[in-house]
Amino acid sequence: MASIIRSKKIIASLLVCAISFGAGITTSAFGKGFNQVEQLFIVRAAITEQGNVLPDSIKNATGNDVRTLERIFELNTSSLTTIEAYFRILMIALATGSEKDTKIVEILNGWLTFIYNQCSYDIEYLEEALIETTDENILAQITSAKNNSEKLSEIVMKSIEENAGRIKSK
Repeated sequence: MASIIRSKKIIASLLVCAISFGAGITTSAFGKGFNQVEQLFIVRAAITEQGNVLPDSIKNATGNDVRTLERIFELNTSSLTTIEAYFRILMIALATGSEKDTKIVEILNGWLTFIYNQCSYDIEYLEEALIETTDENILAQITSAKNNSEKLSEIVMKSIEENAGRIKSK
């Protein structure tokens, strides 16, 4: 498991470098302008890690717990999809040098707001799901998913603030 996490961190670092290189900026400049991107990579890795163990948990679950775990898998898939889409929009903005353009920042922040709203609904569902089971393994999966959604929500809000600051520094 530790080697998987280490591999994912290496891949995330390489992706950040590739994005930075492709955009013609240094890694340190990328880090200064987009502090939350690294945090998005970390939460993405945590969601992915949970997704890797969920299929076995689903096989071992019974009753309503099966549906709860399937729903967590769906929530995680949706979160990963929106994170990846944000990364792609951001890469395009960086590659074209338009990351300070007001319209581009509005698009980025619109996407981040979408992710934030999605997290809010996910957290609400997960809080209700915590009440509906007593199985410790299921509770651990729900808690993990809820923690990931809360972290993602926090990162997204900070990213919106960073992007807004980008327009002001223009």
